[in-house]
Amino acid sequence: MTAPAKDLRTFVDLLEKREQLSRVRQEVDPYLEIGAIMHEVHRTDGPAILFESVKGCDYPLLSNALGNVERYGLALGATGDHRAILDRAMEAFTHPVDPVVVSGGACQENVIEGADIDLSRFPAPFWHPLDSGPFIGTLGVVLTEDPDTGVRNAAVYREEVLDRDKTGVLLGRHGAVVLQKYMAMGKPMPIATCFGVDPSVLAAAVMPFNYGEDELGMAGALRGEPVPLVRGMTTDLMVPANSEFVFEGYVPADKETWLEEGPFGEYTGYYGGERFKRPTVHLTSISHRNDPIMHGTLEGRAPNESEVIAIFGTAIGLKSDLIRMGVPGIKDVWGRGRSFISIISLDRHYYSGHARQVIDAAFVAARGSKWIIVVDADIDVFNWEEVDWALSTRVQPHRDMVITDNKRFGVSLDPSIKPKDRASWVEVGTSKIGIDATTKHKGYEWPTAVQPDQDVLQRVRAQWSSYGIS
Repeated sequence: MTAPAKDLRTFVDLLEKREQLSRVRQEVDPYLEIGAIMHEVHRTDGPAILFESVKGCDYPLLSNALGNVERYGLALGATGDHRAILDRAMEAFTHPVDPVVVSGGACQENVIEGADIDLSRFPAPFWHPLDSGPFIGTLGVVLTEDPDTGVRNAAVYREEVLDRDKTGVLLGRHGAVVLQKYMAMGKPMPIATCFGVDPSVLAAAVMPFNYGEDELGMAGALRGEPVPLVRGMTTDLMVPANSEFVFEGYVPADKETWLEEGPFGEYTGYYGGERFKRPTVHLTSISHRNDPIMHGTLEGRAPNESEVIAIFGTAIGLKSDLIRMGVPGIKDVWGRGRSFISIISLDRHYYSGHARQVIDAAFVAARGSKWIIVVDADIDVFNWEEVDWALSTRVQPHRDMVITDNKRFGVSLDPSIKPKDRASWVEVGTSKIGIDATTKHKGYEWPTAVQPDQDVLQRVRAQWSSYGIS
């Protein structure tokens, strides 16, 4: 057990001490070469990579820092075991620690404003061959604020470099709600993207909180102390003081002034978000620490860094929502396929219809999931072979499956939805399937599962070395 990292550079130092970081000192091209390198790193479950010399850029780029379970747990001060990490996060989820405002922060040691802003100097890889351009925002935490309530939202949205001082951002869910409020008022929306935040802030930003809940309060609980915030240089937004970079600006209320953004090689494994006029950020300042580090990830089909971050975040959010909805008996929650599949185990089956209640609740709570699978306590949700066995032997499709209409919450990047139905930049609809893969209340007694005698198995394990089996 280690203490959670308080900022990104502290975590980088820890990774290097643990031999979980490789420094690439030779110059690399942000046009496709970085993407190809990271493809190979992810394919082989490689280490975090710090590209120290990015062609044409003034700053280094970090990738794959939280790219596996061990490093994700290390960042949050937890063990590398799925359940231990989730249990610690669930404890934090129920005990948020409000951020604190400080008078100054390291993120403002250097300030670039106005005509001096030039995004070509920042590492923004052209990650995939058919991307519409360089994408600087793959792990940037985007901050907005409700103009009516002052409630803050922190989330991760993709950002494409469109001009020297402009980016296009694919806002979703709560960020889109905030923007619509500003548009209704006819006012530009202040926005800030923080790059190289401490891992707790990044982890919290991808968790599916309800509108009005503060992701930075969750980050404070994860890091064991409040997140320090400082007022922005050119906006009134409060930003994490230990960010490596802070990009501040505004999105005009007039959609006609927006620029085209996309497509991009997305987490679905397909190019998504077809070229379309999307919210365009006009940058007013960029501030950064001394010797700052940019943080980004290769998106695309798993495995990759964002898959790890997103699945942990979604599982934590779904379990919390199910408990808050009053569903009893929730044991473990996990996801697969960027959480398009959610697996939920019950510590016991309390009554007839319990599994169906979980499915119905998850149809609402698991916003991006299309497949909801409910299993008994004996199934390890983190082990797909066990889930596969439950699906194969405990399900009769006519009895145990329910399919909804296509009016449930979906995601605009889901390629299985017709293009005309996912054209909205706000929200789209999807159908969902729930599967009761439990053995209870099926109308008959389930056969006994095959397993070794437990006493003999323990004895065999205790004397395993004596068998001479490597």
